Amino acid sequence: MKRTAIPLLAFLAACSQAPPPQVAPTAQPNGLTRVASVSKTIAEPRIRVGLLSNQHTVTFPRIDGGYYLITDSGSWLLRRGFTDTAPVEETTLHYAVQVSALSDKPSSDALVEKLRTQTGQRVDAMFDPAAGLYRILAGDFADERAAQPLRDQLTSSGYGAGMIVRRPTDQPFPRQHEIVDDEGRRATMSGESILVLPATGETIPIDQKPYRGAARVFINNRGQFNIINELNLEDYLRGVVPAELGPKAYDEIEALKAQAVAARTYAVRNLGQFQTEGYDICPGPACQVYKGFSAEEPMTDQAVRATAGLIMTWEGKPIDALFTSTCGGETSDVGTMFPGRNEPYLKHVRCVEMDMTMLPGRRDSGIINEMQLNAQLFLAISRLVPPSGPMSIDDLVSAVGATRQLVGMPSAPTLPPTSRRGDVLRYLATVFRFAEYADTLTLPEDRKYYFPQTAIDRVPQVYAAAAFLLKFGFLPAESIDGIELDGAIAPDEVYGLLGSWLRKHGALNEVSGKVLTVKGREITLKSEGKENTYTLLEGTPTFRKLGDRYQEYKLVPVMIGDRAIVYLDARKMPIAVVIQASTDGASFDRTSSYADWTRSYRADELVAAINRRNPIKQLLGLRPLTVDAAHRVAEMEVTAEDGRKFVLRGLPIRWSLNVPDNLFVFERSVDPDGVDRYTFYGKGWGHGVGMCQVGAYGMAFRGFTFDKILKWYYTGIEIVPMEASGVRR
Repeated sequence: MKRTAIPLLAFLAACSQAPPPQVAPTAQPNGLTRVASVSKTIAEPRIRVGLLSNQHTVTFPRIDGGYYLITDSGSWLLRRGFTDTAPVEETTLHYAVQVSALSDKPSSDALVEKLRTQTGQRVDAMFDPAAGLYRILAGDFADERAAQPLRDQLTSSGYGAGMIVRRPTDQPFPRQHEIVDDEGRRATMSGESILVLPATGETIPIDQKPYRGAARVFINNRGQFNIINELNLEDYLRGVVPAELGPKAYDEIEALKAQAVAARTYAVRNLGQFQTEGYDICPGPACQVYKGFSAEEPMTDQAVRATAGLIMTWEGKPIDALFTSTCGGETSDVGTMFPGRNEPYLKHVRCVEMDMTMLPGRRDSGIINEMQLNAQLFLAISRLVPPSGPMSIDDLVSAVGATRQLVGMPSAPTLPPTSRRGDVLRYLATVFRFAEYADTLTLPEDRKYYFPQTAIDRVPQVYAAAAFLLKFGFLPAESIDGIELDGAIAPDEVYGLLGSWLRKHGALNEVSGKVLTVKGREITLKSEGKENTYTLLEGTPTFRKLGDRYQEYKLVPVMIGDRAIVYLDARKMPIAVVIQASTDGASFDRTSSYADWTRSYRADELVAAINRRNPIKQLLGLRPLTVDAAHRVAEMEVTAEDGRKFVLRGLPIRWSLNVPDNLFVFERSVDPDGVDRYTFYGKGWGHGVGMCQVGAYGMAFRGFTFDKILKWYYTGIEIVPMEASGVRR
């Protein structure tokens, strides 16, 4: 840590010591009043988070207890709302061309140097903490008209249509704050910054959002305000951890503890990163996401408390604890995504562990579809034995009788004349009153709309019943259109329909969750933070679903974290289980929505993304030059107009191609108008270095503790209290 206390900033005038603000406490009891001491403070260690930059004014509304205004010259109490105005008027601003807005400093620095060389103009990278972007400003002009030729020059060079924006001037100005309270009282306070601390409140409003600690109003070198949230480091983490790994979706405490330690380490390592701007760290993904008091959650608060003061070190110093949302099953060496870096603790790591267990079932089967699964569920709850051939009248009557008995209804008094499909459907329509319900709940036009290939007027009762079944989600009613009614009906079709009917009546229910443990015939599911255990009787059918196919197993393979559905009868006893295997495979981060993704762009769309970093007018080709051990593209050759080639390296590949990660393959095709199209298939989201956040959740779900998670992703690190690395708390 680069400081162990935040000293009060100097309260200095431009040339001499300024007098304290003039106050009249007797006439204005709530006005600005000097105080000898402040009744509250911010616990060490502190951190400063830059929330807003280049603000000409900032307003703090009136709150209970008011505010302490603290400078190096003393402390004041103001029990009113107030506005602070920066020393440089907005009318003195000059103009520049904003060429790009980039999220990483290395790319920004490289583009700044390239533009300086190519244009001979002043070029700066201005960091915007609220957006988490470095805005690249070229030129320094007195008005918009004077900036237009440079904009045209850059556009013609392939940099895209830049915007003309206002640029602060470098004119000298006094370091002073003009305070006006909400009753019109004025005061001038000299000094680089003012710490605004709620006198009694727990939070302070900044940009209409609550934050713990205080606000520091800092005059930057452009004569405008940077608005900073200054607070205790542990309180800061309470607003970071839920923003980086939301506990509602990722409700594993060990993963959240790992995130807390990683976030604390990153913050400590990067204290003072934006020192010239008055703050340590930004609130967005360019640093780590911070959303303040409103983001806090009990579970992440618990994770912060449980790991209080712990950081990761390498050779006794805090590491640069990079983390990524989704790594796609493997992280990369830091040098892949950040060329030139080679920290030994940021190495390629596989985010997977093949650890399967078996859940006993009944028998092995071939591949079955959803209708056949529903039929098996019906047979399991009704305890009927299916016929070996076509369904007979006795089979049908037994199935209907068992169905009605399960919901406490008497047996059906009628019999079907035959077991042909049409007669069976008429029988069911009568026994269960489907046709009668359809007269009330469907329109004649609905039936024609549902079954356009069939002359429904010839058998109105059948298609009225089918319309009701279709409208209310019974299966497999949609297969009736165009089907021969004189043919035999498959037993699975009848059983599936009856099983759906039982679900509507609460006789066949389901519970779902992620598999937490499997112990013999005992399976425990976790859902919404709650754990439920079910014991399967011998002979209970168990199925595995992969994609849209099902298969019954005598021993069904299960990986902890797989989703499962347990089907229950009316007494809440399990009658079947379906294990939902993930199509995203076995990796720890397979639950992420970015475990697989597809993006498709025309070449002209990619030009607009590429020219934010490199001038290009036409994209003629892409060719991977280097791929790392995790299969991430480390170097990509781009062929531009006239065959000109340049190479993208590391993170700029992802950003230039507008894809979530460098872990991808791609195809090139041609649209009907002759323009090339590039289609990318990939996985992962982020830079793919360090801890995989969703992977940490997957590891925690499988029983890994936070320290083992961190040591899995960060090679050779130690987890120690901050004091052990020389950081005072």
